[in-house]
Amino acid sequence: MDRAVGRFSSFHPVVRIVSFFLFSLFLALGSASQLVAAATLLLVLYLMAGVGSLANAVSMLRRMRWFFLSIIVIYAWLTPGRPLWGEGLPISWWVPTMEGLLMGGHRLLALVMMVLGVQWLLWVTSRAQLVSALYWLSTPLRVVGFSRDRLVVRVALTLEVLEQIQGYLGEQLKKATVKRGDLRGYAAVAATLVSDVALRSEHVSCQTMVIDIEQPPPLAQWLWPLALTVLMLLVA
Repeated sequence: MDRAVGRFSSFHPVVRIVSFFLFSLFLALGSASQLVAAATLLLVLYLMAGVGSLANAVSMLRRMRWFFLSIIVIYAWLTPGRPLWGEGLPISWWVPTMEGLLMGGHRLLALVMMVLGVQWLLWVTSRAQLVSALYWLSTPLRVVGFSRDRLVVRVALTLEVLEQIQGYLGEQLKKATVKRGDLRGYAAVAATLVSDVALRSEHVSCQTMVIDIEQPPPLAQWLWPLALTVLMLLVA
């Protein structure tokens, strides 16, 4: 991971995050040609970041498989349109529609690429860089009297605690002996883990947190998100 961070160190973390937001926006509202352009861009970025980043992304996509399946089911069966088969027959009302499958497939591809984009961003951006970038991006909140210091500290603490909890849950799940399909067993293990995490959180001692604030991104680097915007508009 350190190599990947070093390879993209010339790009300011703020520029990376802004580019990702633009990338996600065009995916959410984009056309099929924009999906192709986004997929090509992701392929190049992952090749530059290394194989390890792709392994993390595949693991995340595997964990979200049921969520992706639910999207396809909702779109395919609840979107009006031409039945995939049996048109005009009495059973055609429960058959998935062609329009639903196309729309669901489009949304599914966009979500998959968003997940890949998030994983790439987290792979090439350290936690300290991410917190520093959010501190800089939250500067406008001072106008409305919102404390960006408090916001960034909360984000930093959340990221740190999540990392600790993931490690703890992983260890405990390996120790748990639950038979496949035993829903009561799964529920009991989940309840125990939630109770343990809550108990551990009550005994966490106060600590000092130091946040390194980076310099604003160079003006020339703002050409990258601008170039991304122009590219997506041209292929639309």
